[in-house]
Amino acid sequence: MADLLLSALVSTVVRNLNTSALKEFGVAWGLGAELDNLKSTMSAIRSVVKYAEETQWNNEVIMDWLGKLKDVACDADNVLDEFATEALMRKVEREKGATSQVSKFFSLPNRLIFRMKMAHKLKNVRDRLDAISRERSEFHLSEGVINTEVVDVQRRKTCSLVNESGIYGRDEEKEKIIKVMLPNVSDDQDNLAIYAVWGMGGLGKTTLAQLIYNDVRVEKHFELRIWVCVSDDFQIIRLVRAIIESIDGSGRDLLDLEPLQQRLQEKLRGRRFLLVLDDVWNENHEEWDRLRHMLTCGAKGSMLIVTTRIETIARMMATVLPIHHMGFLSDDDSWSLFKGRAFGMGRVEENSELEAIGKEIVKKCGGVPLAIKAIGSLMSLKCRKSYWESVEKSQIWDLPIGKDSILLALKLSYHHLPPHLRQCFAYCCVFPKDHKLEMDKLIQLWMANGFIPFKEPSELYDFGVDIFNELVWRSFFQDVKEEYPGHITCKMHDLMHDLAQSIMGHECVALESGKDVKVEGRIFHMFFDRTSPRHFSLNEDLCKVRSLRSCLGTSDRKASLPFFLKQKYLRVLDFTSVEQKVLSSINNLKHLRYLDMSGSKIKVLPESTTCLLNLQTLKLDKCRSLCELPKGMKHMKSLMYLGITDCYSLTRMPEGMGQLACLQSLSFFIAGKKNGYQVSELNGLNLRNKLTIKELNNVRNSVEAKNANLIGKENLHSLCLEWDSHIPDHVEDVLDGLQPHSNLKKLSINNYHGSKIPTWIQDSVLRDLVEISLDCWKRCEHLPLLGKLPLLKVLKITGWRAVKYIGNEFHGDGAISFPSLKEFRLHKMRDLEEWRTMTGGENFPCLSILDIRDCPKLVEIAIIPSITGLTMSRSNAMLIRSVMNLTSLSSLVIDGMDDELTVLPDGLLQNHKMLKMLCIFIMPNLKSLTNQLDNLSALIEFRLYNCDKIESLPEGLHNLHSLRTLDIRKCNNLLSLPMNGLQGLSSLRSLYIQSCNKFCSLSEGIQYLIALEDLSIYGCPKLISLPQGIQHLTALRFLEIFHCEGFSSLSKQIGCLTSLSVLRIWFCPNLMSIPDELQNLTALKTLRIEGCPHLEKRCRKDSGEDWHKISHIPYVDIYRSSTGWGSLRKLNCC
Repeated sequence: MADLLLSALVSTVVRNLNTSALKEFGVAWGLGAELDNLKSTMSAIRSVVKYAEETQWNNEVIMDWLGKLKDVACDADNVLDEFATEALMRKVEREKGATSQVSKFFSLPNRLIFRMKMAHKLKNVRDRLDAISRERSEFHLSEGVINTEVVDVQRRKTCSLVNESGIYGRDEEKEKIIKVMLPNVSDDQDNLAIYAVWGMGGLGKTTLAQLIYNDVRVEKHFELRIWVCVSDDFQIIRLVRAIIESIDGSGRDLLDLEPLQQRLQEKLRGRRFLLVLDDVWNENHEEWDRLRHMLTCGAKGSMLIVTTRIETIARMMATVLPIHHMGFLSDDDSWSLFKGRAFGMGRVEENSELEAIGKEIVKKCGGVPLAIKAIGSLMSLKCRKSYWESVEKSQIWDLPIGKDSILLALKLSYHHLPPHLRQCFAYCCVFPKDHKLEMDKLIQLWMANGFIPFKEPSELYDFGVDIFNELVWRSFFQDVKEEYPGHITCKMHDLMHDLAQSIMGHECVALESGKDVKVEGRIFHMFFDRTSPRHFSLNEDLCKVRSLRSCLGTSDRKASLPFFLKQKYLRVLDFTSVEQKVLSSINNLKHLRYLDMSGSKIKVLPESTTCLLNLQTLKLDKCRSLCELPKGMKHMKSLMYLGITDCYSLTRMPEGMGQLACLQSLSFFIAGKKNGYQVSELNGLNLRNKLTIKELNNVRNSVEAKNANLIGKENLHSLCLEWDSHIPDHVEDVLDGLQPHSNLKKLSINNYHGSKIPTWIQDSVLRDLVEISLDCWKRCEHLPLLGKLPLLKVLKITGWRAVKYIGNEFHGDGAISFPSLKEFRLHKMRDLEEWRTMTGGENFPCLSILDIRDCPKLVEIAIIPSITGLTMSRSNAMLIRSVMNLTSLSSLVIDGMDDELTVLPDGLLQNHKMLKMLCIFIMPNLKSLTNQLDNLSALIEFRLYNCDKIESLPEGLHNLHSLRTLDIRKCNNLLSLPMNGLQGLSSLRSLYIQSCNKFCSLSEGIQYLIALEDLSIYGCPKLISLPQGIQHLTALRFLEIFHCEGFSSLSKQIGCLTSLSVLRIWFCPNLMSIPDELQNLTALKTLRIEGCPHLEKRCRKDSGEDWHKISHIPYVDIYRSSTGWGSLRKLNCC
């Protein structure tokens, strides 16, 4: 069912033939007549292409004819691009001025050789086109009127959440599953209940899982929620890494399974979690069992939801029965979903003649929500009865169908897209399923491949955004998110990916490990899955390919580089981590429009790079060694995007950046003093998104600053202005002259040494600001008036050393001060003595996070009832008293507050009934927490670090009935846990004692921790053994003892830990043996011993004296020290 996407390609060729530059060049080189003949032939053929495409579905002869036409059209496009590239080269050489080399290049012999070569190519294309044109009469293909205008898609704004229509018919299913989930506390020893949802593609399994995942009741019930999209790549390493990344973004640095497993279990241990594994295809029992074993480390009540299209997978994985089978939508729900999409806010009664037709269309969608949404979105754009009838009677419905008839509905929706939207959508199948697509990158790739109809360069990006939004509205893209300002991502539903793949056929190839690729025709676009742990090798057929236009995600560079360099007409090359010596080779790819070399170790971008005159996108982000860009970069006139984020070694810009008239995105600009390097280079550039300007100390006066024309850059949403340590005169005038456009959303100004606040900040001109950071304004004596900014959500003020007082000059005199502010950080204000809120009005009604650090003279915080999270660090101890008035706190961090403080103020936390997290860090002289914990009935997490004078925890600890995590580190005088203090901790799940040099006993009070699941003791050299009371910890699942040099006895009571799943003992050199009772622990799955020389000998497989005690454990890892503890070798024990 491949669609040859020919209309858009032929239109592109005809459009290129009409460009004035090509006409002039053709005449100059004596090829004008040949180009005119080609244009005439292509125009004649174009007039029948649309009709042929509409009749191709059941006619193999026409499909074959269109295929031959596409081959020739591609060759014609390549030839025309050679002309356009030569024209660009000639124009640039004229700009540079004639040299002997240039004269030689344009000498008569060279002109004759080029003319002969191009004339031959043009004749070849013409002859083939003439033959194809003659064939059309055999098919009776009629010519039609071609509309050469590109119909603009409706402009819609992009936001972080898609405005999805209502979800119909799933409420009952959602409630049914939630009722199973919430009361669940599994009695299974693995503590993991698994619920499976299965059904055919497009029914809404993912949507149902999302509804459950985001339900408020579910969010409150689970301490941790994790979402991972699995698809058909069930590699354990990839999945474990994906789960860790979903939790906190870490894990990318780990390559092997063992450290990944440890990291995962650290994150999950003792926590009740919900994990959704969406779209599972793996039927391998062994692989699933390995993953499930790693996940059995959470608290009781942890749950896994699996969605799959395959019933056998659902039955294999589920432990909660019955499994849930998703059915089709009812007729009523199907019609409601379609009606909402097709008619929008309009009443169906006003479109009564369309209703009957619409209901017939809905029937053909078979109750599948994805199909109904796609068709409904299509019909919403048309109101003529004849159009609705043509859709209802379309021959696409009559195509042979496989088991997924939904593809017919999606195909019909696709077929009614404008040609350029079809191209843009179908191209996306070059990425693997479930790949996260970035909007900006998609637009850059569409531009590079010529898929966006020709516009002025300044309009291409905006039109690309419109295309993206239209594909979102029509349900071709989903899961749209704004991950941070300006960074939009989305995904394609698996069925949409199948549709795109069926359209592109063999033209798009995604190389994934373990999958062989057959070459069945011309391949134009190729993706290398860089996330795979294994490298790829190109088979013999792939090595012969010469037609590529896109190479994305390249890997195994040494092997693949020669292959890429043979792709003469390559438009896109994603070649990250490239080496310096490779650069000169890449520069021979003169048709490149998109080049990504991010993360490379290159130091200098060679001058030859400027030969890539077609280049629109150049990404050099995170090239941290890059210190120089080519001097002739100003001649790269097509450049629209230059990414140099995190290029820390770059110290200057090339001369004449302002000549890059098409440039719209520039990560940062380094201001210079000389002409060609000054900020005036930015004047005529229509920059968008974000910009950082560095070394503003080189800007000498207001005139130079105004020449940057920041006030005229309406598409710039984020601006950072930075001075270095040398501050010139007139710095205040310079900042005044750097006023940005009022559309700005985020503003950062660093190291400004003026004493005057610019009027455009003081007068609240930038009303759209959402985030402000003002860092190191050392001479200003008062803060600017920011309280009137209506949309400001995040504010960070750092290093204003001259400010002593904050009052109305900051808050304003309106009815509400800072009406939208949610997060306020006040750091390094060394002379700030007083902060008063606005009198006579409402202050900070939305503020939830307040972070005060390094404010040694501030002694009081105003009462702001909305604050739920407070951090006080390295500031005056008297400031702590302000906590008493902030009774809505759910999170409190007290860090490094006055080295002389020995006790916290009496009654500090007596009214904090909602406090859930308390952290006390680096209080070296704090001796006691007496009475501070008595009333914290909601406290879930308590962390105490670096409090050396504390010898014992208060008995009031027993009042913390909700406490789940107790974490104590580097309290070097702490001797033991309180016997009675542990008695009330019936909810405690995790207990960590780390680096407490004198800690010698957990105390017998540990017997009361009946819910404890995770116990970790690290760096306590005085600890000799575990108390007898440990026998009562029947819920304990993880026990770790690390670097306890005095630990000599693993008591026999360990045999009572019937739930113990993981036991790790590291660097306990005096531990002599394993107790016999370890044999009783049938739930124990993993034993790891490292740096324990006596145990290493006694636990040796088969021959060790203690081997029989541990031989029943499935996973045993014992690391032997060969030359001390620093050199370990793993013994193969399982």
